[in-house]
Amino acid sequence: MSSQIRQNIQLIVAFFLVLFGGTAGYLYLEKGWSVLDALYMTVITITTIGYGEIHDLSPAGRIFTIILIFVGLGLAAVFVAQVTKVIIQSGIRNLYEKKKMYDKINKLKKHTIVCGYGKIGRAISLKLYELGLDFVVLDHNQERLAEAEQRGYKVLHGDGAVDGVLLSAGIRRADFIVLCINDDACNINISLAARELNSDIFIVVRGTDPSIEYRMLRAGANTVVYPLDLGGEQIGHILARHAGVAENEEAGPTAHEVMGYSLRIFPHYDNTPTTVGEVKVRTGAVNALVLHREDGTDIENPADDMELSYGDSVLELVKNDGAGCELKSDIKWSKDLILGIPFIDAEHRVLVRYAEDFQTALREGQDHEAVARLFDRLLEYTSSHFAREEAFMQKRGFPEIEKHMKEHRRITREVMELNRDKKYIFPDSIDSFLQDWIINHINTTDRKYVKFFKDEDK
Repeated sequence: MSSQIRQNIQLIVAFFLVLFGGTAGYLYLEKGWSVLDALYMTVITITTIGYGEIHDLSPAGRIFTIILIFVGLGLAAVFVAQVTKVIIQSGIRNLYEKKKMYDKINKLKKHTIVCGYGKIGRAISLKLYELGLDFVVLDHNQERLAEAEQRGYKVLHGDGAVDGVLLSAGIRRADFIVLCINDDACNINISLAARELNSDIFIVVRGTDPSIEYRMLRAGANTVVYPLDLGGEQIGHILARHAGVAENEEAGPTAHEVMGYSLRIFPHYDNTPTTVGEVKVRTGAVNALVLHREDGTDIENPADDMELSYGDSVLELVKNDGAGCELKSDIKWSKDLILGIPFIDAEHRVLVRYAEDFQTALREGQDHEAVARLFDRLLEYTSSHFAREEAFMQKRGFPEIEKHMKEHRRITREVMELNRDKKYIFPDSIDSFLQDWIINHINTTDRKYVKFFKDEDK
């Protein structure tokens, strides 16, 4: 139990003790009073309302009333101080977080505004993040925005049809705005407002009813997209390709492959240090081009004896001859991962199963679309799991919640970076990361709050 909850309980107990003590005191000191009379006199005394004495008080009763007034004033002062403390702390924290977010948004130029963080908005935001493009997520739903912020996106709460909200999102500095709200009328209103505030902005609107597309175009939209139609077309292409009637999208080498060679990234997600030379041997690389340190510094043509720490990565030139890293270990659910909190254990089981599916896809050499889809599913579930876990810790008053949330942000940031570069990452690196992300996180970081709750419940 946290100190905050303990203080609140103590305050409530103290209030009822004073109420009981005052009632009992009047019943003892004043003859002929009923319980209701004594309780009423106690309430108006400790709240200092001052309606007057309901019956004439004896000298002992007057002295008792004086004592009760001072006790009531002290209790009221403590209560007011406690409530004020909570309000001020919460308000300052929220203002500070909002100011930091506004400062980040105010620095953006030529960015994209994504209105609506539903399924379509999530997919668009993820792709923009993978491409390294600046964007702001705008939504009126605080829970959805919390999930977006968890992933490291810049977010803004509000209605996109309100000029002030669009201006706060940097509409006049933005190059694009994507309206993916599942309501054509709302999209039309936002399109009108966006075009009025920035005549040069490129507006993409998610449509649901083709019969009113002309209205969206008249409202200022540059193009209208129908996700259901795109989904049906994509399914058709997949069926055609598997039936052997679709042409290959690329007849030659991929964009990142030249003359049988390509660039690959080896991020080091192992607590055991290694060297550039050891990485080259493990990956079968021809050469190490750049060593990227976690602090952001780059070392070109690093020597083989240079050491990598956790979070460092190496950009390598590899020959596409089928060689490369293999997965060293499997992510498997075991009783050692059970924490004893049913809903947390259930979500961890799902997390491990999604990791298993992803590893299976890598091991079987499934196509890039399938692997990317499984990794996105793993990322999606992890973000929502972290949010629910943090809400649980906050509700139970875990004192180290800020430190735990910081660890969640680190993992989410690293996942997003892997997701952005997933075409170039070695399976061995992802394997090491999954071990740290899931297994080590559960067995070390998560067990800290489990131990705290068990100690509190004793």
